Amino acid sequence: MDIRAILLIGGATSVEGLTSESIGGVPIACLDALGLTVAERVLRRLCHFGIHHTTLIGDTGGAIPLSHLAELHHRLHTVPASGDQLWETAEEVFQQHAADGAELILALRVGPYVELDYEEMIQHHLDHHCPVSMAVDAQNSSLEIFVLDASGRLDARELFQSHLQRRRRECEPFQVKGYVNRLQKAADLRRLSVDGLLARNAIHPEGTEIKPGVFVGRGARIHRKARVVAPAFIGARSKVHASALITRGSVIEQHSEVDCGTVVENSTLLPFTRLGAGLDVMHSVVGFRRLAHLVRNVEVEISDKKIVDLVPLSPVSRLAGSTAALFAFLPKQICRGFSAASHRQSSATGPECLEAGKSVLNTPALESPASGAESSEFPSTLAVVRRYGDH
Repeated sequence: MDIRAILLIGGATSVEGLTSESIGGVPIACLDALGLTVAERVLRRLCHFGIHHTTLIGDTGGAIPLSHLAELHHRLHTVPASGDQLWETAEEVFQQHAADGAELILALRVGPYVELDYEEMIQHHLDHHCPVSMAVDAQNSSLEIFVLDASGRLDARELFQSHLQRRRRECEPFQVKGYVNRLQKAADLRRLSVDGLLARNAIHPEGTEIKPGVFVGRGARIHRKARVVAPAFIGARSKVHASALITRGSVIEQHSEVDCGTVVENSTLLPFTRLGAGLDVMHSVVGFRRLAHLVRNVEVEISDKKIVDLVPLSPVSRLAGSTAALFAFLPKQICRGFSAASHRQSSATGPECLEAGKSVLNTPALESPASGAESSEFPSTLAVVRRYGDH
């Protein structure tokens, strides 16, 4: 059976003038969760169930070039679109798939991250002879995932013109039994990563488990005097400097940097984020020079680059391909200003930095191993599981 998919990024509704599903103006679908973007993880799940022919229609605001994903999936077609054009393009793509011989077409929006059995949903669609089948959660709320007959062009038109809110004909909904995360705000992205670290969902960290519960991406560097308390994730080509502490399920995404003496507790650093020296970052998601505090439910912009900044590109990281990765995560306007910014030497003000001076920062950090066999290069004190605080 020829089954194809239409994957939509963007199109979130506004509530009281505030647009959800974004952090710092960047769609959450385009941000990393333990080393891979949410959109990439959805694509991998579709491929796992044999759905390889996918068209991705993105309202990304320049945050991620869709051609980047096309390089990873040779049968993935990408179409940039925004606003009402997103839904008009989706209807056109549906008609094109139908004309090309598709029998069933999946339409899903990210939006929500859902771990469902696509084979089971398709079988439900066939057993109930539905023109349009809708996936719902335990509360019977739509998860914006649909299976449509390729012959039902009027049904597709009604669905896309209503922004996935109405169906032309009702049918028995398919209830999802797997993991569901609505990904509406920064706290949801944080929870998605923590659930992955704790094996509560199917998201596996993109890295090597060098110690129980501590995952390190390729090319990450952790200073011998830094401490990483499990569970934790240090993304590819990230840096953790001397006397830094990463604890309580914190996530440092790729190409990020934690300076000397800084504590990161129960927080996530988005890709290409640099934290200054001697800071305490708790219960937050930090990126794009912004901080979203999860307890107070506020998001603030930080103008002081000594506190939060973007990681500058070095010649080594350019050779490693981080230029492409940078443009995969930063908005165009940030990238333009970033390319003109000069490379500054970070100031060290942490307690151990004051004692050791510049020699501490110049001490070579550890290169993460490419395989488990090389994990012996790390000191035995790198990861310590201990009781922290009063809990």
